[in-house]
Amino acid sequence: MMAAISHRLGALVHHGAEPEVGADTTVLRSVSSGCEVSRSTRIGRAVVVSVLIPLGVFYLGPRIYDLTATPGRLQQSVEAADRYNPSLTRLVEHERVTVSAFAALDRVRECLTDVLGMGEAVSVELSTLVGTISVDLQEILDHTGVDVAELVGSLESLSTRIGALQAPANGAATALSENRATMSAILDDVRVTAGQMHDTRLSVESAAADLSGR
Repeated sequence: MMAAISHRLGALVHHGAEPEVGADTTVLRSVSSGCEVSRSTRIGRAVVVSVLIPLGVFYLGPRIYDLTATPGRLQQSVEAADRYNPSLTRLVEHERVTVSAFAALDRVRECLTDVLGMGEAVSVELSTLVGTISVDLQEILDHTGVDVAELVGSLESLSTRIGALQAPANGAATALSENRATMSAILDDVRVTAGQMHDTRLSVESAAADLSGR
């Protein structure tokens, strides 16, 4: 635009004509308007830049930092997990052993309860059977000439087995299970002996009745 103005002024001087006032005023206004537009553009650009700089610093800056720091944080997490895993394995193993130990203790208690309950029932039945055997034996001995050596041997064997029924200090659960089986076997033997004793008594009484009848 400045070149156009200079060219116009040069042409006027070259032709010896006086510059036109109206035309020059128009040209000057045009130049002034162009300068004002250029200045407004620069001011607008400066305002936009001044707004974008804080936005980039306070908004985009932390996010860019987080993106660049994420791989390092992941690596730190992996390393921390690797350091923690052995301890976690030991804790799980210790917990498993503890649970197993308490489970074994619960089984011992259950077995002990069963044995004690069976022992009480066996004790009651043994007392009843021994009383029956005693009565039958007394009735048998009241009749002379009866051979009771076999019955006495059975009673002595039972007394030996009952006296040997003791739980060892070690291996409590196994010992209690074995004693439970032993008590059941002893009770079966006592029942058989009591039955034999009663049958013998009936036989002796029958024989005595036959002799009295004669």
